[in-house]
Amino acid sequence: MTWWGKLVGSGIGLLGGPWTALAGGAIGHFFDQENQTPEEELRAKLLYHALFFSAAAKIAKADGKISYNEILIVESLIQKFGLHPKQEKFAKDIFRKSKASQRPISQDFKDCGKLIQFNSALAHSFLGGLWEIVKANGYPHSSTQVKCLLIGEEILKIQPGTVKSWFIHGQTHHKTSPSQKESDLDASYRTLGVDPSLDFAQIKKIFRAKIMMVHPDQVKSKALPQDLLVFAHEQAVRLNLAFEAIKRAKGFK
Repeated sequence: MTWWGKLVGSGIGLLGGPWTALAGGAIGHFFDQENQTPEEELRAKLLYHALFFSAAAKIAKADGKISYNEILIVESLIQKFGLHPKQEKFAKDIFRKSKASQRPISQDFKDCGKLIQFNSALAHSFLGGLWEIVKANGYPHSSTQVKCLLIGEEILKIQPGTVKSWFIHGQTHHKTSPSQKESDLDASYRTLGVDPSLDFAQIKKIFRAKIMMVHPDQVKSKALPQDLLVFAHEQAVRLNLAFEAIKRAKGFK
């Protein structure tokens, strides 16, 4: 059994209530008999998508209403996940029903954590997708929505300061400055969450620790489903770009 199979085999058993029943009832409609993927993995993916789009609806509505831009972002997220038409309908149904749900977003985060057994790459990808929705209406971002992300950061056991680095990075790029080059470098330090006064060896050590959590090469050996890691991949790119900018600024090639 693959690492992913073992993960969902243990994680899915911890879940109860509507999500397990929902995925169990829907799984037969989404996958044909030629699909050789183990049923527990298919069910786990459905649960992951159900939890994600449930949380997506709640975070979109957290500032009082769901905007047209947020709807467009949700549509783009469905495309990034590569959902086929029946899965797409499932995701949209979850999103629509969750808008009026009394279930708190914290419970979605808790159930997601149990499902993925707090795997760092999957957790970063889950929260990174929600960050796309928060960015939809531009700067300044809704403090209520950012608060939801911070709740997710804690529950999913993501390194403290990750959401703050996303928020500050976006804030920096919406400011005008006499020196855009300096602003970009400052954003790079904030993306890595490092103090500019640190020497390069210290910064490199911090960078390596963070990239280990999300880099595609670090998760391939665990056979994680790549379609669930799209936002972790994007975070890896952002960390790499920030590190390269700092490296150049400090005179290293």
